[in-house]
Amino acid sequence: MNILFEHLRLRRTTTLVALVLLIFAASAALVLGAEASVTEPLRLRAQIESQDANLRFGDVFSNADDLADIVLTRAPEPGRMVSLDPAWLSAMAAKHKRVWKNAASLKRVTVRRAGTKIGTGVLSTMIKEELAARGDGIHYEVALANRGQTLFVPLDAKGEASIVSFDLSPQNGAFSARVLPYDDGRPVEVRGRAWRLASVPALKRPYTAGEEIRPEDVQWIEVREASVRSGTIMDPESFTGQATRRALRAGKPLREADLKRLMTINRGEIITITYEVPGIRLTAKARALDEAALGEPLRVINLRSNRTIDVVVTAPGRARANIGPVVGG
Repeated sequence: MNILFEHLRLRRTTTLVALVLLIFAASAALVLGAEASVTEPLRLRAQIESQDANLRFGDVFSNADDLADIVLTRAPEPGRMVSLDPAWLSAMAAKHKRVWKNAASLKRVTVRRAGTKIGTGVLSTMIKEELAARGDGIHYEVALANRGQTLFVPLDAKGEASIVSFDLSPQNGAFSARVLPYDDGRPVEVRGRAWRLASVPALKRPYTAGEEIRPEDVQWIEVREASVRSGTIMDPESFTGQATRRALRAGKPLREADLKRLMTINRGEIITITYEVPGIRLTAKARALDEAALGEPLRVINLRSNRTIDVVVTAPGRARANIGPVVGG
């Protein structure tokens, strides 16, 4: 009986010891695992970009874990880049009991700050709108001195870009504007030149010589006011009854010298002429010696009498004799 009791007590003791050892082993494994996680070398991100004014561990390293929100340094201006010393990064990691091994032997680590871009197109539009507001709606062509000028706005910025001051030289159109990219931002100077524009009529399509100008083929275009030469047609009504003197391209201002009256009868054309007196109406064929528009005088040769006479154009291919009979020998 005593032997059985001792056996049972020994068995319980052995089980308890095994349980304690198991718990100790599990605890040790958790501790070792946590230490292994903390001591895992930091991994540098392929693209390092800060989302705000501060650069954090999590921006630089993909496995920063509990260090992710700790600030390393100030980030560059939006859209700008800055280089960090790899040795400094290693020291900062060690300071927080982590390791970063510069396995690639980098000479520098480049960091960029994210931002919304305000390009030259937006800046030019802002300048044009400012000029239009100052010039009673007059349109301008604008060219920035720095054609690649770009402003960047932080992702968390408030407000829209605006012009806080503007100066324009009336002599040559040079301007200087101070642009505030966003609320509480730092104004940036934008320089360039502006040209006043004038609206002039032009053709929508190419025309060959002698074509009649059709109203539906006329459009308005804007050109630099200083380039409008003497004789440039400004009134589209001037195209009525006009034809091209030579071949013309589309989208170009037209000058009076580019057009001519639309000819009703052309030189060398065989036409019908009439001579009328009360009770008598005579007709004959004649050859035009020149060209003429409707209602204009024209010299022709009567093909039957071979005489030269003066007529007035009354319709395409028709004219009226001014004096004398038009037929006969």
